[in-house]
Amino acid sequence: MYLEGDFADVKNFDKFFSLSPVLKAIQLIVNTKAEPLNPESKFYETESIHIHAPQFKGPDYLRHFRGKHIGLYCNRYETSDLIDLVNRWKSGEGFRNLEYLWISIACNENQFLNQILNEIGAKYIDATKQPPTHTVLQRFDWNRKNDTTEPIRSHAYVVRESDNLVASVQIQEDSFSFGLWDKTEEEFLKMVS
Repeated sequence: MYLEGDFADVKNFDKFFSLSPVLKAIQLIVNTKAEPLNPESKFYETESIHIHAPQFKGPDYLRHFRGKHIGLYCNRYETSDLIDLVNRWKSGEGFRNLEYLWISIACNENQFLNQILNEIGAKYIDATKQPPTHTVLQRFDWNRKNDTTEPIRSHAYVVRESDNLVASVQIQEDSFSFGLWDKTEEEFLKMVS
């Protein structure tokens, strides 16, 4: 599903999702600021969401997400919100189904992105070793439905406390990527060459 426009009427927007089956994919272009959706909205259950909101901050779209893949292009994203997102995943409090996350920040006043790795308790693969490359079948773009997500090749990773599964985390100039491996930390480290 592709939606573009003014979503100021959140009640009707939310009602649309409540009356629909859980969707596989949504591409959403947001042109005006809107009130947050109900945290229980079926919108957040969508398997894959790509949101283009270049004029706005991004956290409201991510906090309650329960699907597998989310991409967000936004104007600003607070470092504290990224830290909270990863820490909620690590603790098992949120994002249990998340496989892939990509956030691109248009106005990169977030010069502190690299501090995030310290704040989330990232672990590191030895710098002399080649980290494994994380990709999954991308679900954001119907024109490229057989392609994979942008590769995550990072020495940094985090571990979920409840099941010891690993996610690679990568910070580039204006983006943050997160890719879950179906591997425990021990299994993940065996893939390092």
